[in-house]
Amino acid sequence: MRYLYSITLLIFLSMQGFGQDSLGLTEAIQLSLQQNYDIQIENKRIDIATNNNAWGEAGRYPSIDLGLGQNNSLTNNIKTASPFQLQDKILNNSISPSIRLNWTVFNGFRVNISKQRLDELQAESHGNASVVIANTIQGVILGYYRCALERERLETLKRQLALSRDKFEYVKIKAEVGSAVSSDMLLEETNYLNDSTNFINQQLNYRNAMRSLNVLLGEPDPQKKWDITDDLTVDIEDYQLQDLYAKMTTKNVDVQKLYISQSIRRYETEMQRANRLPIVSLGAGYSNSLSRVDLSNASFPNADGTSRPGPSDPLSAITGNYFANFTVSFTLFNGGRINRAIQNAVVQEDIASLSVDRMQLSLYRDLAGTLDEYNIRKQIYSINERKVEVAGNNLSIADEKFRNGTINSFDYRIVQNNHLSAALQYLSSLYNLIDSHVGLLRLSGGIIETYNNQ
Repeated sequence: MRYLYSITLLIFLSMQGFGQDSLGLTEAIQLSLQQNYDIQIENKRIDIATNNNAWGEAGRYPSIDLGLGQNNSLTNNIKTASPFQLQDKILNNSISPSIRLNWTVFNGFRVNISKQRLDELQAESHGNASVVIANTIQGVILGYYRCALERERLETLKRQLALSRDKFEYVKIKAEVGSAVSSDMLLEETNYLNDSTNFINQQLNYRNAMRSLNVLLGEPDPQKKWDITDDLTVDIEDYQLQDLYAKMTTKNVDVQKLYISQSIRRYETEMQRANRLPIVSLGAGYSNSLSRVDLSNASFPNADGTSRPGPSDPLSAITGNYFANFTVSFTLFNGGRINRAIQNAVVQEDIASLSVDRMQLSLYRDLAGTLDEYNIRKQIYSINERKVEVAGNNLSIADEKFRNGTINSFDYRIVQNNHLSAALQYLSSLYNLIDSHVGLLRLSGGIIETYNNQ
């Protein structure tokens, strides 16, 4: 039987944690808010929306451009059509710096509308981040308690395994003194091996739950082991559907994000209506041209058919040009495109309003279903809480009867399995109750303020 002791030793050694960091639920949530990759991505998108939310992006300020042009040309007049045209080589150089200002003075109040729209786009990015944060907090809570659940299941199976081991040792001693038959020995050995298998499989479940939690936390090492300090527990409360619905309509992050999207649609409608108004723009600037002509290699024709050389020194010229122009443009007719664009924008605004109503109806359905589920799970939890107490008492009585020889191994195993089943059902019902409770907080919009401000 030495291999049985080896199994027990390996199982219990695998339960030991070395250098594990303690982790409470509050710490897990705060860690996820800092490290979760989805939250980090949304924060980057907030940075983009914040950076874009500026009057310059909306078009309030003019644009100023600096320009510099430089031209070089060499003309070789080998044979000219006119006898008075310059002949031979002419070298031209010029440089032209300039500055231009373009400013839309009035464009149908689009600047103010665009700035308000940018404000809403920034608010929408914050709304998207709030949705991600709420989903992440919900996932971390359930992932954290999943680890606690699998750990409690592991402890339950560990006690079952210890009990089976003690029974096996007890029957083995009885067999050595001749008061137990070999069938009892084989039965207890089988029970012990089955419980060992269940325990080993549960260890895998616990490790997988820990890996999933590490992903939600944004932990670089998914193999990192935590010492879960918060027990699997829940505060049982009585909720009213209308109270939860009132909170949902004002605090639910999904609904709030749709309200912002609806507001953005209104500004887009105003942008289309602005196309009916005239546009006044200003263009101003200054340009300077410095040119140089080298005629030292050219020749000037004379009236008698001879020619004379050009000047040895280059000829220079400087020209300055100032301008300021106002332009007023107004679309009188473009095939009804403006009216169609306005009508389409109004329809899009109606669609956004209908989307809000649809979302509220869908969330109301989910809220009612989750509340009903929560109330049912409260009852199931109370039943399983009593069941595990009764099963524990039955196990204590059966253990005493087994040692007194009143019941056999088969009957004792039935009682033992009933206690194990009741304990596992109790843990599952407790986790399911936590799941429903967290779901209610998420739907009613209270999950961020409940857990993020702890």
